[in-house]
Amino acid sequence: MNLKQPFVLENTSMMRNNDELEIKIINDLKQDVALYVGFSPKKETINTLVGKNIKGIFRFYSPIEKGRPYFKYLNESDSSILFSERVLPLEGAINIRDMGGYETNDNRRTKWGVLYRGDQLSKLTDKDVELLKKIGLKTIIDFRSSHERGLNPNREISSVEQTILSDPHSSFSEAAAEAVDLHSENQKLVRSLEQGLIEERYLENPDLKVIESYQNMVNSPESIQALKKMIHVYVCSENAPIIQHCRGGKDRTGFGSMLLLLLLGVKEELVVKDYMLTGDIRKRRNALKLQMYQELTDNQRYLDYLMAVLDTKEVFITSTIDYIKEQYGSIENYSVSQLGLSLSQIEEMKNNYLEEM
Repeated sequence: MNLKQPFVLENTSMMRNNDELEIKIINDLKQDVALYVGFSPKKETINTLVGKNIKGIFRFYSPIEKGRPYFKYLNESDSSILFSERVLPLEGAINIRDMGGYETNDNRRTKWGVLYRGDQLSKLTDKDVELLKKIGLKTIIDFRSSHERGLNPNREISSVEQTILSDPHSSFSEAAAEAVDLHSENQKLVRSLEQGLIEERYLENPDLKVIESYQNMVNSPESIQALKKMIHVYVCSENAPIIQHCRGGKDRTGFGSMLLLLLLGVKEELVVKDYMLTGDIRKRRNALKLQMYQELTDNQRYLDYLMAVLDTKEVFITSTIDYIKEQYGSIENYSVSQLGLSLSQIEEMKNNYLEEM
């Protein structure tokens, strides 16, 4: 497996080549950097020396079967930074990733190894299931509709204690309704365009469809119930490690992850960056999807619309954040008034899922 991490930390990059990890740390201070490894996301357990050098380049033998490695590096100034592979090296899912390491507005970081987001868990291999078991995954929040779950049930993971079904009834699951496979779903989408079922304004401005769908998730009663169920799972830290996922890990999960990270005080530009990682990860898959659509239609307007719905654009998430602020004043106000959180619960979540820099 070759996996280049799309983003780890501001000054750290990682590349997996089968069982070998290459780690590069930008060393502006030109001091010796010592890299340590462990198999728990707690700094005090990460104490095996990988190496020490001024270049900040390290190679580490890390077979996936051994578990998930966590690293920390120290320089002569004795600053210690924890990190790991952001996208998990799985064979049957491409977009399962850790939301750790993000800086907050109060100079803390989200903890590694407790907050995950992803695409569906239906095609996981036995090797993948074993890795998720080793990281101690305890709670799954599944945003998919009952139809989606029926077609592609998640693999069973023995460490998981509960699965929370939290379907927001969003437009992103509508295309899958009544479809029995990917080809019939694609046919249904193209047929809806050919029959004039898609409003002209969406063909004129395809981005508008996604933006309005996200905004609808803010206020629709079904979505509010689903988001309320989702966010209250995080109040109890005993539920962690937690993964929230939908089918592709972009829209419903993108919304849920945005809400969680902003409540934890993560800097807005990093929340947007986290959302945009899906675009990098799914680039090849989206290109294959375009080929499938091209086999069904050569109408460029239809293709532009179909690909816009698949795309990952900053405006999709930034316009949603702005919309919540316009409607409710802040993410906190929205979560208190609509999702039933208290300010003390939000503080409790911060204490549970953040650590000092």
